[in-house]
Formats: sequence, structure tokens, C-alpha cells
Amino acid sequence: MKKIYFLAVVAFTTVLLILFVFYNRYRVYYEDEKIDFYISKNIDILNDNLNFEKQYALSLSFFISQNQMIKQALYVNDQNLALKEVNKFLKEIKHSTGIDNIDIQVHTKNLEAFARNWDKSDYLGLKLSGFRKGLVEVKKSKKSLVSIELGKRLNIKAISPILDENQEFIGSIEIIMNFQNIKKRLQKFDLEMLPLLDEKFIDIAVYLKNNQKIDKYYITENEYSKEFYEKLKTHKYVFNRDKFYYEIDDKIIVFVPMLSVGIQDIGFIALCMDAKQNKINTYSSVDVEQENSNYEFNQMKRKVIIK
Repeated sequence: MKKIYFLAVVAFTTVLLILFVFYNRYRVYYEDEKIDFYISKNIDILNDNLNFEKQYALSLSFFISQNQMIKQALYVNDQNLALKEVNKFLKEIKHSTGIDNIDIQVHTKNLEAFARNWDKSDYLGLKLSGFRKGLVEVKKSKKSLVSIELGKRLNIKAISPILDENQEFIGSIEIIMNFQNIKKRLQKFDLEMLPLLDEKFIDIAVYLKNNQKIDKYYITENEYSKEFYEKLKTHKYVFNRDKFYYEIDDKIIVFVPMLSVGIQDIGFIALCMDAKQNKINTYSSVDVEQENSNYEFNQMKRKVIIK
């Protein structure tokens, strides 16, 4: 009887140990799956906002490409006329929406700089085809293109062809936007982003040479979270990127690859989120509809309106 009792205790203990091992393995697996899901959802929010900004820039570039005054300026080689029209658009956009982080550039059919609102130097006739892959692609395809593109800066660039009445390419229009609008929208999800450019491309992105640098990467923005910057600076091992994510103090940091037209990997966006998963932030169809309704593109009034 004692022997049966002993065997029963051993068997029961063995079963408990097996259950305990499986429980711990499952718990670890569940926690890993949970955090992977949490991070993936926040990456989705970043990508949704990037795509939203790209489509906004693309709509603007397509609309402005139809402008008859800019076409006329290209026909008669009148830079001042093009600049006047470009500045008129920028003034209307800022007045209607409050958005002031937009630049506009007009290019000739030979992919030379023709008019740009931000530059007072003698840039007229500057050849761009050597380092602007997007311009080359738009001229070749006669179709609009939007991407994060590397030039003298790193921005969201939307390019649309300017075509004459015979659908012949006579130039192109480019809308350039930095990441400030995206950063503001991410804040409501308690997310911080920091776009970083690999140092091997700095000879192209010459306007970024004086920007702050972490490890082998340049910060592409002038305005950014100093707290996030310091966290990366004091934990440079994260730039090894040998893990899906890094947990530092009360934050999780993940790196999202950043691609440019004609170039595979130019850097990445460092994304910072709270380590405590109090809630999973997601975009519902209602959220998307509401956010898109804030950007009303009115071609008749030639305005982009944020309600």
C-alpha cells in the first residue's frame, strides 16, 4: 500500500513538473507573441501615416502639374513667372491649412532646376538627373511618383510630369515635405520617430552634413525629441540591430528600414514607444475616414483645406 502511495505521489509530482514546464514555456511564448503584436501594430501606425502623407503630397503635385501659368513659364523660359505661381500656391496652402512644411520645385524637360521656393542662389539650369532617380523615372514613365527620396535632403517627394496638349513631357513639378506632420500625428499614439540617414550617403545629402550624428547615422530633421536622441546616444549598441526590438528603461525601440528610389537601404526610422502595453493602438476604418476628411482637396477652389 505504501509503495502504491509513493508511486502515486511520484507520478503526481512528475505531472505537476511537466505542467509547470509547459506553462512557463507557454507563458514566455505568449508574452513574446503579445509584445511582437504590440510592436507590429505601432509599426503599422507609422506606415499608415507615412502613406497618408505621401498621398497628400501626390495629390498636390498632380494638381499643380495642370497649372497653365507654370506650363507657360516653361514654354517661354520665364523663371520669375514660375516662382510667382509657386509662391502663390504655397501661400494659399498655408492660409487654408496652416501647413508650412511644404516646398515646391519645378524642373525642365531636361531635368534641370527651374524654380524652387526655398533657394535664392543661382541654381537655374542645375542638372538633377545624376542623383535624383525619381525625376528620371517620372520623365521615362510620364506617371506620377511619390516616395521617401534621397537628394540634397531626405524628404517625402511627390513628382508629377508636366505634359503639353499632345501629352509630351515638358517638365515636372515636385512637392517636398519633411516628417513634421507625421510626428505630430504619432504623438497622439505616444510614439516618437527619428529618421536616420546612413553616413555613406552624406555626399549626396549635402544639406545634412552639419546635422547631429549618432553612430554612423545622421539625423535628417532639425526638430526632434532630444530625450529620444540622448537615449540612442547613450545606448549605441542598439545600432547593431541584431534584435527585433530593444527595451531601454520604460521604452521600446525598433528600427524600420527606409528605402529610396533606385537605392535599396539608405537608413531607417527609429520608432520609440512605451514599454507598458496599456492599450494596443490601431487604426479603425472610422479613424482613417476621419483623418482623411481633415484633408479636403478642392480643385475648383485650388485649395487644400484642413477642416
